[in-house]
Amino acid sequence: MQGNLKCDTESFMAEFDAPGLLNLLADGAYITDRDRQIVFWNQAAQRITGWSSEEVVGRTCYDNILLHVDKDGHALCGHEHCPLHRSIMAGQPSTEPLLVYARHRTGSRIPVEVTVAPLRSRGGAVIGGIEMFRDLSESMQDQLRAQEIQALAVRCVLPADPRVAIEMRYQPRDIVGGDFYRVEPLGADRYGLLVADATGHGVSAALYTLLLRSLWEEHRSDLETPVRFMQVVNQRVQALMREGPHFGTALYAVYDAAQGELRLVRAGHPAPLLFRAHGTVESIGETNPALGIFPNARYRETLLELAVGDALLLYTDGATELFDVGDHELGLEGLQQLVHAQSVAGQSGGFHLDQLEEQLLRFSNEVHLPDDLTLVKLCRLR
Repeated sequence: MQGNLKCDTESFMAEFDAPGLLNLLADGAYITDRDRQIVFWNQAAQRITGWSSEEVVGRTCYDNILLHVDKDGHALCGHEHCPLHRSIMAGQPSTEPLLVYARHRTGSRIPVEVTVAPLRSRGGAVIGGIEMFRDLSESMQDQLRAQEIQALAVRCVLPADPRVAIEMRYQPRDIVGGDFYRVEPLGADRYGLLVADATGHGVSAALYTLLLRSLWEEHRSDLETPVRFMQVVNQRVQALMREGPHFGTALYAVYDAAQGELRLVRAGHPAPLLFRAHGTVESIGETNPALGIFPNARYRETLLELAVGDALLLYTDGATELFDVGDHELGLEGLQQLVHAQSVAGQSGGFHLDQLEEQLLRFSNEVHLPDDLTLVKLCRLR
């Protein structure tokens, strides 16, 4: 019986009409060869984009057709950032949907949820790829409004200060994310810097970040003292999360630009990296419990001094928990190496956050960064 069943299954699959099935789907789908020349374009793809099969088959997908951009407007139809190209080259499917904006035939932009996968021959060789996409136009308005609200919550305006340079880079995995940062002057000489990573992703995690902004405003009187501020925040979020998972991780620091003094408290958060001007690098900050676990957690402070030319890098775990095509994790050591690789003329403060973000994506075997990413850099200038 098993032999006959196998034979019947093989016969059925041999008669299987894959194009016919793809044309029945409500989601758009198209297939390309390894060079991304389109060989199949289903009916839903035509309905969503306005491009007919006759207009696109035989052309490359980046040839003035969809011209995907990401949620931040970055073009994706080159090589490094194209989800389909990365899937074909890595031989790996996307593990989660990716939000992109496709170009309609009329020139307007359509938000679509994309998944990609390589197509293999019977012998196992990658011969092309398939992309499937779902129109998100109707559901996107609420998310875009949430994005606007979160952008206001993390917006930081810093005064020009010849003694210190501060940069920030925030890249949520979705429209909104669970990372939060706040950098603000606390007086003529001091700056408060908070980086946090709330549990989860998307809208639910984004709500936690709004809570952090609220706590920042409510407890301004504690911002001068990192230990006190972290204890107050922990007590507040622990009361909220009493019956759920821990709130997340955070790091809060106060920098005195007049003295070069840095005081910081790390609550379960990845250790910041201090790149010394003379070329060494230090992983700093005592280990303390994450936020929301113990109501009466005691936090210990780290105190050190930055020399002229020293650069401090604060980050969330989206910068280290990355895997390449060989399933090797970047980790803390890999992040250090990426920073050193782009340092200018041996100066540790010479790295740039936009370039570092590009290097992180290049290392990853994913079609996009798999987690929210926040990077904050502080460099003592004099």
